[in-house]
Amino acid sequence: MHNHLARLLLFALLFSLFAGCAAKDPTPRFVWPPPPEQPRMEWKGVFYSDYSLKAADGESALAKFIGAADQVIMSTPFGIAADGQGKVYVSDIHKKNVWVFNFIHKTVELLSKNSAMQSPAGVALDNKGHIYVADTGRGAVWVYDLAGKALRVIGDKEIEKPAYVTFDAATERLFVSDGKNHKIHIFDVQGNLIKTFGEGGNGPDQLFAPQGMAIGPDGNLYIADMFNARVQIFDTSGKHLRSFGERGDQVGQFENPKDLAFDSDGNLHIIDGRNSNLMTFTPEGQLLLVTGTGSATTSEFGFGTPRSIFIDANDRIYIAEALGKRFALWQYMSKAYLQTHPYTQADRQRLEAYIEKRRQEQEAAAQ
Repeated sequence: MHNHLARLLLFALLFSLFAGCAAKDPTPRFVWPPPPEQPRMEWKGVFYSDYSLKAADGESALAKFIGAADQVIMSTPFGIAADGQGKVYVSDIHKKNVWVFNFIHKTVELLSKNSAMQSPAGVALDNKGHIYVADTGRGAVWVYDLAGKALRVIGDKEIEKPAYVTFDAATERLFVSDGKNHKIHIFDVQGNLIKTFGEGGNGPDQLFAPQGMAIGPDGNLYIADMFNARVQIFDTSGKHLRSFGERGDQVGQFENPKDLAFDSDGNLHIIDGRNSNLMTFTPEGQLLLVTGTGSATTSEFGFGTPRSIFIDANDRIYIAEALGKRFALWQYMSKAYLQTHPYTQADRQRLEAYIEKRRQEQEAAAQ
């Protein structure tokens, strides 16, 4: 635990150094944890407009990000999902729509030209080109095609306050969390209600404001049980299996777990909306890594009140931030990724030199 706390403090220190004078030098590959430890995450950028998409192609992307706040177009980003082929979908509560970030064409546009959404929250994609948006205000889930055409509404008679949605490709079922009523609803792709499970409380199989969900490598449903400060695991028919996590402000403990996702190695990544951290657990349930400063921040390297997380098939990690009015993009450095993008000794030395130079500049400025 002390080792993880030291890492958290180091994160805050190092990235304050990075953010201070990053425009002066060519940007190194920022990884976490930094050398000499084994890097597991690589920072790829923060995105908030077409400007940020284009800036990310430059040699000094971070330098272009800084000072560009007037380009921010999102109001209150909430849900996020990506197709793994260059498009990222981000719901925006107060814009009452979904933004489509196209990394291929460097464009940003709204999904629906005539949106009837009231308070779009969680977003999910299925394997047939459909986009599901939980509309908290409408009390239902919208289904759109890739052209932004509304196809149908799901659950308007069964759900009161849908928060998050996730799609299970194996069973072709849609799971919808209802935070107000402490329930999970299961629908088929036609929108027929299959089952509802859950009840309010803090018992072993009870839920208290369930939020984000993810299908694990074991085929089970993992739920961010927010006000119980834990993760609940059910099978996809709603049978309770187990839970883990505890409330607290220490490293590895939860305050308000909001959403979760799995990488290709089976690690579970959980965002906490209150302490604005990303916690990574091994498949065995051991805390592997904490990414973040421990509080909401608009720093490029921290998280500003994260609301949703999504990991695509390429192990790219997308995190929508309400306070930051953006989404962050990190890369989980799996063995497959390192085979094509090796983190070399030269990369390590460049980052170490960069950190040392920033440290010296800060010390000089303080004298």
